[in-house]
Amino acid sequence: MFMFMIIMMSAQPMLESVLEEKTNRIAEVLLGSAKPFQIMAGKLIGNVAGSLTVAIIYLSGGLALAYFKDALDLVPFETLPWYAVFQLLAVLMFSSLFMAIGASVNQLKEAQSLLLPVWILIVAPLFVWFNIVREPNGSFATWLSLTPPFIPMLLCLRMGVTSAVPIWQPVLGVVLMLGTTVVCVYAAGRVFRIGMLAQGQAPRLREIMRWAF
Repeated sequence: MFMFMIIMMSAQPMLESVLEEKTNRIAEVLLGSAKPFQIMAGKLIGNVAGSLTVAIIYLSGGLALAYFKDALDLVPFETLPWYAVFQLLAVLMFSSLFMAIGASVNQLKEAQSLLLPVWILIVAPLFVWFNIVREPNGSFATWLSLTPPFIPMLLCLRMGVTSAVPIWQPVLGVVLMLGTTVVCVYAAGRVFRIGMLAQGQAPRLREIMRWAF
């Protein structure tokens, strides 16, 4: 839930920011001094840094509360480094998708239909968390937690529930998420490059896929 909150706080504003720059023709000024991918990369890096700052503030508050309540033994400290890596990759991946959608449309209402597949990917882990907690090392939990883009939330959930998760699974999860994030950022960069200057009718999903690949 905490990772879900951080993703939503970080990714959603990226769509609104890009859409505002495109609508007010600010993007045309920016593109006169930097390449589209440079602008997108700068936004993503700043967004990831902001999300990590928010996470550090909340986690510090939680650890302080656990200390004062004498409950530090309940905190899974060994999971926190994995959490930081997975959150970074998740924010990077979903932010790039939101930015690509924002660059493709001219109004916020046009983005609703395009956002539905992304929303499903973000929300889906919340519908299966109970089964994951009940059988963290079952086949369902294992395979689903190694399926991008469900890896960040579900794998961290499994590691928080039990210490019996083999080390190769989070390592494989990082590799899979890294590859998925690279593909998403690359595809979003191509959509961003074309969509920021595109005007007129909002493109369909098929056309956006053609821009990406």
